Amino acid sequence: MVTGNVWAVLVAASTVVVAGCSSSPSGGTPRVAGSSGAPPSATAPLAVSPADIARQQATAAYLGMWQDMAAAATTSDWQSPRIRQHATGDALLVISKSLYTDHLNGVVTKGAPTDSPMASSVDSPSAPITVMISDCGDSSNWLKYRNGQLFDDTPGGRRSITAEVKKQPGGSWKVTRFAVESLGSC
Repeated sequence: MVTGNVWAVLVAASTVVVAGCSSSPSGGTPRVAGSSGAPPSATAPLAVSPADIARQQATAAYLGMWQDMAAAATTSDWQSPRIRQHATGDALLVISKSLYTDHLNGVVTKGAPTDSPMASSVDSPSAPITVMISDCGDSSNWLKYRNGQLFDDTPGGRRSITAEVKKQPGGSWKVTRFAVESLGSC
């Protein structure tokens, strides 16, 4: 259950694909290993496994969920269609309830949180449908306010977060559930 501070994301994931090349012994033009010596016209990227793709897509969905919640939390809009883009099931229910409670209490969230997720496990290397994410989110700079005054009874800080992200029937990835641990848990 999410209590106190809410989380968002400032960290964006990026992928760099490096092609395998080797230098020529004389230090001249690099050659693709096993080629005739002529420079290639196009370099093919290395193959990426289904598990690697799943990790990347699940992490993006996880970060997207927090970005969506952060946007909705600025006005405590529990009905925002945006919160459904990357969350479903229990995760969506927790987010909606948290935002609705804030709405009822006249609370909004200000500032900028940070996340640093890592895919901790994938259920299948060849056809993954579930990825577990581990994170240490920091809400030190993202707090709740009511009538312009700090509302949180505890300052922000670092908390351990575990999330389950599943591939949906249409092929997208969504967070299905998550747990936020106590302040200082990471």
